[in-house]
Amino acid sequence: MSRPQEPAPATGALTTIALVARREFRARFLTKSNLISLAVMVVVIVAGVLVANYFVNQDDGSADYTVGVAAEVEDLGTQLEAEGAAAGSTIDVQVMTRDQAEPALAEDLDAFLAGDPARPEMLVEETADGQLLSLVSSAVRAHVLASAVAELGGDPDEVSQAVNSAAPQVEAISTDGPSGQFGPAYLIAMVTIALMLFALISTGSLIAMGVVEEKTSRVVEILLATIRPSHLLAGKILGIGLVGLTQVVLLGAAAAVPTALTGLLSGFEINLGVTMLLLVVWFLLGFAVYALLFGGFAALVSRQEEIGAVTTPLMLLMFVPFYVSMFLVTNNPDGIAVRVMSQIPFFSPFMMPVRGVFDAVAVWELLLAIVIALATIPVLVWLAARVYHRGVLHTGARMKLREALRS
Repeated sequence: MSRPQEPAPATGALTTIALVARREFRARFLTKSNLISLAVMVVVIVAGVLVANYFVNQDDGSADYTVGVAAEVEDLGTQLEAEGAAAGSTIDVQVMTRDQAEPALAEDLDAFLAGDPARPEMLVEETADGQLLSLVSSAVRAHVLASAVAELGGDPDEVSQAVNSAAPQVEAISTDGPSGQFGPAYLIAMVTIALMLFALISTGSLIAMGVVEEKTSRVVEILLATIRPSHLLAGKILGIGLVGLTQVVLLGAAAAVPTALTGLLSGFEINLGVTMLLLVVWFLLGFAVYALLFGGFAALVSRQEEIGAVTTPLMLLMFVPFYVSMFLVTNNPDGIAVRVMSQIPFFSPFMMPVRGVFDAVAVWELLLAIVIALATIPVLVWLAARVYHRGVLHTGARMKLREALRS
């Protein structure tokens, strides 16, 4: 009969856990397949941000036009230049005759205006440019208005300034409606929780597969001859947690850095630095909550084919807060139901980062959710350690959870 292991000193236990964590990190992260897949994901994310920035900004550049005007509509040219400048476009107005304009339309002339300034004829080569047509229409209306004001004895410049400053002042009494739900904040929120879900599922699956692999190959029996089960489980969770944290930081930086450099979200009040910080904090807490369950419950099975029996319920447990965050939180980030559910440790890793994107989290709520999660982790440590200790050496049919807790 083997003698029970004596309690290990604290420093010895930490050294053992660190050795196991280092082994897991090197075995899971520094593999060629993982590095290649991670590099591909980084490239895809960066390319996606650059493509999005291209499509968002492709219409923001100023359009340059060359417009010919006949002598009778020369005054309209001044209005046209002013309208173009207001719209961010440069319009080069040239006085010419129709005979000069017709051959120039086939080269660098975009349009030719002639006739009555109130109803000018706009000559183009084939079809009129939509933006230029809109600018010409605005210039004609401005010219007609200025002429009418001058005939009545008024000052056209003062009237023009009054007209340009006349606009309704919009004030929203509610910001929870669907109108603002699908803006940049929604996009950032979706990327954040999708990255969270990917990281938690991938790291949780790695822990479960690692536990079952060691049981199947009987390596765990050799390891447990010198290492306590709790130390082995802690080292495995710590090592794979570092793998997941590294992935989150790299993928998050792949999205945040090009977004900041391209100014894709310029003009929107979204703090990417705070968003990334919350993502890292809640990944660590979420990983501690879910990884303990993945590691402990995986010890109940003895074959790779049976992993799904224990991991599927845990994945469903993650999908519920994921979809709640996607639909409920983004629609009403400060609702009572959202505020209550975001304090639950299994929901808070997904809901709190999303509420942070929408600036709907008070400091006391954030601190309370963190405290509750930290208070829950020791309970999960006890549960996972007990199940792992009872099931890791069990072979044959899958051990039931009730049996592991009762043994």
